Amino acid sequence: MKDIEYVYAVSYIKTLENKMLSINDINALIGSENIEYAKKILNERGWIGDNTEELLKNELKRAWSSAYEVCPKDAPIEILLYENDFHNLKTVLKAFVSSVDWRNMILSPSITDPELMETALKTKNFGILPNYLEDTPERAYKILTSTMDGQLTEIFVDKAEHLAVLKRANEEKNDFLIGFAELLIKISDAKTAWRCNLGNKSRDFIKDALINEKEAFFGNLESIKNEIKMMFPDADVSSITSFEKWCDNKKLAYAKMAKNDSFGFAPILAFLIGKSFEVQAVRIILACKENGLNEEDIKERLRDCYV
Repeated sequence: MKDIEYVYAVSYIKTLENKMLSINDINALIGSENIEYAKKILNERGWIGDNTEELLKNELKRAWSSAYEVCPKDAPIEILLYENDFHNLKTVLKAFVSSVDWRNMILSPSITDPELMETALKTKNFGILPNYLEDTPERAYKILTSTMDGQLTEIFVDKAEHLAVLKRANEEKNDFLIGFAELLIKISDAKTAWRCNLGNKSRDFIKDALINEKEAFFGNLESIKNEIKMMFPDADVSSITSFEKWCDNKKLAYAKMAKNDSFGFAPILAFLIGKSFEVQAVRIILACKENGLNEEDIKERLRDCYV
């Protein structure tokens, strides 16, 4: 696909970017007297829904519907939905094994219908699932049912997700996608090593969890922090919470690099990534309002672009 074929799509997406919530809108939400007033502000800005979940889901659905509508059919924008699909796989798998309902725990939008995932588990016919999932559903099922270790299953699926993103990025031969996939893997490995250290996980556990093994990630917390600072000199390693917030800011900063391009699909991916962070910010604000947190507490939880 020639980059010139995305010119119309990019132009249209830029008009949608201009309608996203501004810093003033975010400040108005933060300063609203209660959650109902915050929802009213969102309704006035075009967000539709009677409750928090409807507001968030509908806004994401609208963004993705617009992107699909204007993009060429072979545009690889669905690579951003791999995260939701692999999350849904974990959710459906654990619910299936535990005989509980998963329908209120899935993420949307998604590529693969979670109902199809459940059917594959029930029938053990994993061949009905899309190729990008490869053998992950079948292997994850075997891990969970043989060990009943939910955490071990999760790290296996998470690792498979990041490798699937990298594989698709390499297939597209697109520098923006490849760079994004590599950034996700570096961030994921760093967070995984830190969490494993806090949880006193064994070397074998850590080895299974990491995508790119670094000897420093098997050491103490100080060696892990030093390795992170070598990879990302500007990383905030004062705490795991601060680092995870920095990771989100890093991903958003990477996406913003493509916003000013006029050709190719990277600006469309940047818009969708930005929209997901916008929805995340609104989710945080509404949750804080519901729990009576003050403005400073809310701002502490928001990513840098919204404070």
